[in-house]
Amino acid sequence: MKTLGVELWADQARGGKQNNPTVVRPATLAPTRGLRELFVGAYAKFVERCREVEEPGLAIIAVEERTGRAAGLVRLCARVERHVGAIIGRHDECDLYLSSNDRLALRHLAVILDPVTSWRAGDKGVRFRILDLRTTEGFTDEDGRSLRGLRCEGPAVLRCAGHALFAVPLGDPSDWPVSAEDAWACLPERVYFDEVDQFPRGSLPRMPASRAAGGGPVGTSPSIDLRRSVITRTHGPRDSGIGNLEAGDLAGTLELIGPKFRETIRIGHEALRDGVLLGRYARCDGAGGLADDATLSRVHALLIQIDDTMLVVDTASSNGTWEGGEKPRSRVFALDGNTELLLGKTTLARWRWLG
Repeated sequence: MKTLGVELWADQARGGKQNNPTVVRPATLAPTRGLRELFVGAYAKFVERCREVEEPGLAIIAVEERTGRAAGLVRLCARVERHVGAIIGRHDECDLYLSSNDRLALRHLAVILDPVTSWRAGDKGVRFRILDLRTTEGFTDEDGRSLRGLRCEGPAVLRCAGHALFAVPLGDPSDWPVSAEDAWACLPERVYFDEVDQFPRGSLPRMPASRAAGGGPVGTSPSIDLRRSVITRTHGPRDSGIGNLEAGDLAGTLELIGPKFRETIRIGHEALRDGVLLGRYARCDGAGGLADDATLSRVHALLIQIDDTMLVVDTASSNGTWEGGEKPRSRVFALDGNTELLLGKTTLARWRWLG
């Protein structure tokens, strides 16, 4: 099976509409359907696609909140010693392309699946992150709390710009019974912890402690319990400009070389852990010179450190990201001190650790 598998429903077809910028309009909100109702109603559309996967992986299932229709599915197959990623949004290049609601940004969410230790069928050690790409709306958990990032060990149930998103680990066909009601009942309890609690000046309100159960107080690292889905709220790419990229101890430098500029960005460990966005758009970090490279997308790439690995995630750019300018374009790259990436067609990026 390919690393990514995509299904689009609700009469969607890529390339059928302009990739216009996200706009803010007064909204007429339809009554909100319950997440259980949305999952059960759309279950028959996606169950066979999920049941057929016998290797560790992740399914992101999108259901339209207003109509209850299944809108699309992206399946990520985990890899040994390699991160896998997908982008969700309204741009043609997104892995999960959702076109029905203009509240969704062109590039709204990044999903990063951690490596697994083996490809054994039924391996339940799938861990993943969901990060908002510094959009206006972000996303919410099942209780309506605003989110910018999550770290998950088990299923997650979310709402994002008119869609319900169900992130469910794959690999065990028995997790997908015939009855939709039974399938919903099989989803483990979601237990929330709060890494953001460590940062009282963060842009998001503190998550109530009442949902955290077991494994220690909120803000600590819980132990894994397969009967529960352990979800930790984190920062996403920071709502900041370049002035705050050096927050905390300095981690390294990112050198950007374009057709008309050459600049070096100093990045601290805190910003690197949360994520740094590169691109032409005002919501991105980095050198002002990036705006002069027309081959870069408005939001082109995410630079993030996960554990001991530095990653560059191409955020569904139009012209791609390339290692050394020669290898086939990819969604996720692991950087070391000698890696050189080509962003778009003319901008080179080089990362250097300090110390």
